[in-house]
Amino acid sequence: MYNFILQISLMASLGIMIYLVARGVSRVSDTIDEGIQNNHKNVFDKFVDLLPLEKIDLMISEYFEKILRKIKLVLMKWDNIVTNYLDKIKKTNGNGKNNGEKKPSLFSEDSTSKEEGSSKTD
Repeated sequence: MYNFILQISLMASLGIMIYLVARGVSRVSDTIDEGIQNNHKNVFDKFVDLLPLEKIDLMISEYFEKILRKIKLVLMKWDNIVTNYLDKIKKTNGNGKNNGEKKPSLFSEDSTSKEEGSSKTD
């Protein structure tokens, strides 16, 4: 119960802080004077402006997608190997043994229904 009360108070205080910050952000101006902006443009800013950031972002996204697809294939292969290994263990462990009993199948006819059917036709 104490953990719940602590979590509620923590979340409430976090919400209050976000609300206060959101109110204060509206007072900050987003516009910058053109004279001040031109004076502060240094070599690094000029270099960043020359970079094709959209192309770099697209290349990184494509590379990341390819890597994720390869990881997915490896995981699927690994899952298949583990499943086959578990099937082998199941057969040799005794969990898959019949112990002389035949398990009923849902899709095959019972021998008793065949016998009953043959006796009715006679």
